[in-house]
Amino acid sequence: MLDDIRWQVAEIKYPDVTIIVTNYNYEKYIIPCLKSVARQSYPHYKCVVVDDGSKDGSVARIEDFINSDESRRRFSLVRHEQNWGQMAAFKTGLIHADGAFVVFVDADDLLFEDFLVSHIQAHLDSMPAAFTCSNQYQINENNEVVSGSFSRSTAKKGCRYIKPRPLFSSFWIWTSTSSMMFRKSILDFIMPDAAEHFMVCADNYLCHFANLIGGSKLIGTVHGCYRRHGSNFFARNPVVGGRHPTGNLKKHPKHRVLRQSILAHLLQNRENFSSLLTERTFFKKLLSLVGPSEIFRIKNEFPDYFVGKSPFFTLRFIVGSFLLKTKLMFQKHFYSGEEGFFEKY
Repeated sequence: MLDDIRWQVAEIKYPDVTIIVTNYNYEKYIIPCLKSVARQSYPHYKCVVVDDGSKDGSVARIEDFINSDESRRRFSLVRHEQNWGQMAAFKTGLIHADGAFVVFVDADDLLFEDFLVSHIQAHLDSMPAAFTCSNQYQINENNEVVSGSFSRSTAKKGCRYIKPRPLFSSFWIWTSTSSMMFRKSILDFIMPDAAEHFMVCADNYLCHFANLIGGSKLIGTVHGCYRRHGSNFFARNPVVGGRHPTGNLKKHPKHRVLRQSILAHLLQNRENFSSLLTERTFFKKLLSLVGPSEIFRIKNEFPDYFVGKSPFFTLRFIVGSFLLKTKLMFQKHFYSGEEGFFEKY
């Protein structure tokens, strides 16, 4: 699609991408990361580096790179005076983002030169999705490849659409932050007002929420590297074989907090989401988040949503949630479905 010469004849622009690199005390890795961004074969991008209050020499190295010929004036730096965490850095970067698509890159990871073009192609082909996710090599602190794919990835060859999935229980089917490209339009809808719950593993919130609203696509090929090392804030576990967690799950945001954060954001912004999804689909998304026993708590916390509703609306909510959970339990026990079982935390 990207080589369709009719675009030029009709003066149609290629989509712009903003790459947001988030850094905190990664002086050792930041320059290789920025160089990997600068090597992109897709030319329609800019890069915003958000330094989240680093205490090492990161900022000086970033500034030197921005002032070098290698940056080609595509890079800029935004600084936090103190460390606010990953989600806050995402939010700051998004303020400075332009274009239709956004990529978040951890400063210790690497992109291959075909990363942007591969993701843009996947976004523009066939079924649109909220975000795309490719596979990654895993490397260590010495730049040695220690695995040919991301250990928890379920990506297969080709490009595979993942339909929206209820969030009653935790699951993970994607790779890592640096392997994803989001539509900026979905991020504008789902970014949380508060960031303190997701100082690490912010992609856990973004992926689940974005997939719930617009689905996602898995790209089976490798287009970057995920670094595992002792100073990583989450991914400190070594590759020992099998499909083990990349980090200590005690430090991972709890699924209950994730689910309640998504639910609260939906209800607090229900006018926008109802307009985007239609009222009926919005109700279905709520059913995908709330168990039957939680309805009355939700009714107490968000009474405005229930104002003007039929006396039977609460009963409809309870029955609908119960039937959806029962259906999911049946599917789990009797067939794997087109997507297979999603890996649980």
